[in-house]
Amino acid sequence: MGLKRLLLAAMAPVLVAGPVLANTCLRPDERQAADTWAMNSYLRVIGMQCKVDRARMIDAFQPHSRELSAAANVIQGYFRRAYGGAGQTRFDQYYTNISQDHAMDATRAGSYFCRDAEVILQQIRALPPGQLAKFSVNQNIIQPISAPDCGTGAVSAPRR
Repeated sequence: MGLKRLLLAAMAPVLVAGPVLANTCLRPDERQAADTWAMNSYLRVIGMQCKVDRARMIDAFQPHSRELSAAANVIQGYFRRAYGGAGQTRFDQYYTNISQDHAMDATRAGSYFCRDAEVILQQIRALPPGQLAKFSVNQNIIQPISAPDCGTGAVSAPRR
């Protein structure tokens, strides 16, 4: 009887973690939202590190406001799906980490960061809405989510 309980106790974390681990992959819309959100974070760091005036930042963000808002909803939904009740905490940690990663990137680049940031701001202003995720990937913007893609057979989460 003691051995059975010990084995059950040892297996409990695996039985509980299995479904959680299965839900941590990123669906295509979640991957796109994560890449869009990475660009959002990067732009905010540009604004702070390079002391870009508020009007210029609004000018860069404005054409993409719907895309950014939708990305925020999708990426927060990913964290709720993947981590359940801890989803908001995990999202907050992610947002803190990605902001710190981008700030460290700016520090490592030194004076080149703001010089390069000016070019990125110009490109963002000229970018058609709906293209932030692609632009983020093409610019190699840091994305700390290391979850695998769910694959082509993945379906979107049911609406609640």
